[in-house]
Amino acid sequence: MKIIIPSAGSVADQRTVDYVIDIAKRLNAQLIVLLILSEKETEAEGEQSLRLFVENGKREKVPIKIIITRGDIASVIIETAQEKSVDLIILGVSRGEIVAEWMNAKASKRTDIPVLLIPKWVATEKRSLPNGLAQA
Repeated sequence: MKIIIPSAGSVADQRTVDYVIDIAKRLNAQLIVLLILSEKETEAEGEQSLRLFVENGKREKVPIKIIITRGDIASVIIETAQEKSVDLIILGVSRGEIVAEWMNAKASKRTDIPVLLIPKWVATEKRSLPNGLAQA
């Protein structure tokens, strides 16, 4: 199984990284981390922002493939997911730019690959769920 998670920004959100690595580990999946650089970002800055994925993937023995590129967010996600024969797209809601672009482009209608949205409040071992929500 292959899972793709697009990332943008200078640093990946720790909660999202933990959750995505856990999903990939449970599904015995390869994780493809797709960094879509802004016009101002360099590749070196991009690699720095992915350090959490690489470190956590090694620690949890989850195979990680890094792809760094530029372009229209929704189109790049869909094209890369199709090229790599991905089974699942995960979008972290903590980085609004990707989700907003995805929704505005009506990207879910342009692919048959399932999409999972992970809200920034998602529980990890280190955090609990917000009041009133029960953990499964």
